[in-house]
Amino acid sequence: MLPVNYNLTFRFCFISLLVLFVLYFLNDLDVDSQYFSNIYAAEIANNNNNNYDGGKERINFDYIFDSSEYFEEDNVPQNNNNNNNNNNYNNRNSQLISQQQSEEEKQQSYNEIKKEKTSTSNSNNKNKGQNYEFTSIESKENNNNKNYDIKSNDNDYVIFNTRINLQNIEKEGFLRVIGYISGQSFKEDILLSSIESTAKKLDIKLKVLKDTELISLSPPDEFQVCVYHIKDLKKEYYSILHFDCNEGDIQSSSGTNTINLFKPSSMKYSHSQGLYERQQIGGEINNNKTINNDNKDNDNDKVLLKIISPLSDKKNTKELKIAAMVRGQIKTELIKDVQAELKKSKDNTITKTFTFDRKTDLGNIQIGDLFLACVTSEDLNPPEGQECEKRLVKKVNSANSLPAR
Repeated sequence: MLPVNYNLTFRFCFISLLVLFVLYFLNDLDVDSQYFSNIYAAEIANNNNNNYDGGKERINFDYIFDSSEYFEEDNVPQNNNNNNNNNNYNNRNSQLISQQQSEEEKQQSYNEIKKEKTSTSNSNNKNKGQNYEFTSIESKENNNNKNYDIKSNDNDYVIFNTRINLQNIEKEGFLRVIGYISGQSFKEDILLSSIESTAKKLDIKLKVLKDTELISLSPPDEFQVCVYHIKDLKKEYYSILHFDCNEGDIQSSSGTNTINLFKPSSMKYSHSQGLYERQQIGGEINNNKTINNDNKDNDNDKVLLKIISPLSDKKNTKELKIAAMVRGQIKTELIKDVQAELKKSKDNTITKTFTFDRKTDLGNIQIGDLFLACVTSEDLNPPEGQECEKRLVKKVNSANSLPAR
């Protein structure tokens, strides 16, 4: 058994060592704790840095802990898919916006062309009130070879005063005037905004040369003149345009001839619209190959106009000019050697097929659109040096036949 004094001494030493150990441990907590500073500390004292805020330096946490150093799979950007989706979405939006801008630019360009064309054709008309004067396409093409000045050579022309009734026409959009008179073609556009809002009629003077190498103008030669009213081309693109046509006889070779259009009694538009509406519901022409209205954007569709010119009574014809018109378009062909063509024919008939693209600058040619044809030659006299006929379009991609005399 140990002495009591020894026990006391042992306890004292034990307690002293315990106290020292505790004091050492508590003091060690304040030791420079480098192991934890990078994880928990958001701020540290900085007495040596002059650029500090309240004596505290902001810690860059990206520097403190970069998980990509330890997990290589995290090196792949996390937002790649989202970025790709966003890029695809933005690209699609950009394409749609570009397409829309392209359509708008196309429409704007179309309107500017119309305005420029009309402005050019009518550069002198503003000083003439409501009067518009035009020479034929052929005369304009020959201007480089001969001076067909309207003012100084009026005696070379016969005036065809085309009078358009404006009472039932809104003063919006433009008018397309197209005609064929004595072997001469006309195609002009007039902006309705250039006409007085109160005007009830519009007079257009078509100046036709009296004499050409093909024919000399004289009664009772026939002619064709049509006017189309385009108010909103986008809305009217696949419909029958509001129009009127006048097929008549030349009244005078020295004075003014008058052509009236859009008279209340005219039924041209009504007949075209009626056929168009019937074929829309599979009506009377469903046995023919009609325009596929479910495929309005088929660029391959053609409208064929087969113009037949029987010449059994005029076998000595030397030259012949054939014209075809539809939906504000006109095409012509001059046959210089008719005798050679007649030798190929079994029935003394000259046939010419004109091919029109279904898509025109006035919209798609429709079943029910009126088409017209004329044949011209001095050798057809008498009785008429030019004969004309008309008929409604009933087929597409196959021939619409029309005997022109």
